[in-house]
Amino acid sequence: MKDSMKMSVTYQFVFLILIQLAASAVALLFGIVAFGYFLTINIAKQIVAAAFMIMNFAMLYIYSKKFAILDNKPYTPLKPSVIKGIMFGAVISIINVLMLFAVSTVWKYWGEATGVQNVIRTVVNAVVYIWTFPYEGIMNLEKGSFTILSAIMVVILPIGATTAGYIAGKRHFELAEKIDSLMYEKDEN
Repeated sequence: MKDSMKMSVTYQFVFLILIQLAASAVALLFGIVAFGYFLTINIAKQIVAAAFMIMNFAMLYIYSKKFAILDNKPYTPLKPSVIKGIMFGAVISIINVLMLFAVSTVWKYWGEATGVQNVIRTVVNAVVYIWTFPYEGIMNLEKGSFTILSAIMVVILPIGATTAGYIAGKRHFELAEKIDSLMYEKDEN
């Protein structure tokens, strides 16, 4: 990550988009290697998707929190704003929605019973599959169609993660410390 003195808002947006791509790639690799068999079973696929969506949420949360912490430093040119945290997620959500419409369009106009033919259309299909893999278990992405639940999740999850992370970073909220204080009995001696 860049030094906070040299960081720009554009850098933060691009970095979070790359984090979304990394979260999707990790979910894809982990899903194929560890859960390849379970991805063929409907209920197991949904449980695995829930785990991957939690991981995706966590990665976006952590990095948007780091950006808020850096924005709070007195020597940085960037100033913290909750709107920026919402916009981080909105940009990722817009990309997610565009991906869903791209694959839907490809299947609608150029799909055949055997699949999508043509290199460019196949690449579009593969890119959408990789980008949206954390949602794959609930998406039912068959021949360009997707479920309403997955459309809602690809919009709400990034916005919720980046907003919550940015607010936590701005207010110096440490979730791990809060959970730790609830789990252990404090010694009053």
